[in-house]
Amino acid sequence: MLDWWEKNFATSDLGDRRLNERTMSIGKALSEGFGKGVSEIFSTGKVLKRAYEFLPILK
Repeated sequence: MLDWWEKNFATSDLGDRRLNERTMSIGKALSEGFGKGVSEIFSTGKVLKRAYEFLPILK
């Protein structure tokens, strides 16, 4: 599954280093937690909220 993460997220360029880093961390977490609920993948409420807020940007 990590091949999928690298292929889809590791080379992303959203024009801001912080957004690129967040994209990579969310993508890696999603690929490592494949098959789990989003609330199980992200350890804290703060991280979960940031992931939910960030995901619409990727549409």
